[in-house]
Amino acid sequence: MDPRQQRSRARLHAAVLALAADRPVGELTATAVAAQAGVHRSTFYEHASSPVDLLQAALLAELDLLRARLRDDLADAGPAPVATDVVARVVGEATEGVLEHVARHAALYRRGLGPTGGAASLHGLLSAHFQESSRLLQRLVGAGVDVSVPGVADPVVADVATRFIADGTVGAIEGWLREPSLDVRRFLEVYRRLLPPWWPLTVSTPDVDGPEAAAED
Repeated sequence: MDPRQQRSRARLHAAVLALAADRPVGELTATAVAAQAGVHRSTFYEHASSPVDLLQAALLAELDLLRARLRDDLADAGPAPVATDVVARVVGEATEGVLEHVARHAALYRRGLGPTGGAASLHGLLSAHFQESSRLLQRLVGAGVDVSVPGVADPVVADVATRFIADGTVGAIEGWLREPSLDVRRFLEVYRRLLPPWWPLTVSTPDVDGPEAAAED
């Protein structure tokens, strides 16, 4: 992608994030998003097939940066086996990063994770992010799922466990966004206590404001 296309994509991402914060993305048109971005409608279709598609791409771009940071942190930790406390710290920081991302876009995620999300649902997008991050953790440092079930192959157990953590985390986030009294720090404390003991996570308690949009919509 050349620099001009990168600039257009960045402007379109910023535009759809801003517009979808105020109204359901299903109500947006390519023309409206292109106008907000200051690009031609034809340029919109060079980057996405619909506003829903563009919104998911914009959110994924942020999540992919967070996963890249997780990958770098795990690589810095060294090859497996890595000390449990190091893995837990890295996972905790990565989890905080995702929750801060959700907090920045709380209005989008509240609609996208809710029962009326429909074709614009963000559940699958967020679950897939957590699943891939979990598999990355397993590949790079051999951590994440330490469960054995007699008669069931370890890879099958690991896959089920990965999906269990991912979808459970998305469900917990949906509940968080419905409760404006929980800031990021308090939600992390709740979340940590709900996790199974085999999942590596320690969470620092930064002074982070919770999803301010959790009181808005």
